[in-house]
Amino acid sequence: MTAARKLVEPYYPYPEEAVPVSKPAPKRRRIPATLRICLVAACCVVIGLLYLQQQVTSYYLNMELLHLQEQVKLMERRNNELMLTLESQRSLKQIEQIARSQLGMVDPEVTATLVVPRQMDPVPETQARWLAEERPADQTPGILAALAAVLNKVLPLGGVEAGTVQR
Repeated sequence: MTAARKLVEPYYPYPEEAVPVSKPAPKRRRIPATLRICLVAACCVVIGLLYLQQQVTSYYLNMELLHLQEQVKLMERRNNELMLTLESQRSLKQIEQIARSQLGMVDPEVTATLVVPRQMDPVPETQARWLAEERPADQTPGILAALAAVLNKVLPLGGVEAGTVQR
């Protein structure tokens, strides 16, 4: 019958594609429940220890901050005291008191003035050449004499004289 059937059957048999047979996936190993619980507990302990360490560090930093703020207040108070002391030392009364006690300042009313009469006889030229009115002919006026002459012309307040230093 198979031969007759082959003659009667109108469809030609097509070769079917072979579908590769896949191997079943290997079963994944599961972690036992007790090990899972231990891992979760260990993670919780580590997180808890990190939290405690952060809290302790925060506490110590807050204590240090308070200590530094107290030092700042103390330094500000000391600065204010020094500013008051400085202002009191700058006052005119304090300056006058220091000048009188340490530097020997006296009032102008108490100051005695000594007037020495002018000497009538001329000073010899060997002692003070700048007082001599005539210069030797061979000697030209120096830079000091020229400067004195200019100052006498510009500032006629009393007279400036220039001389030479003897050796």
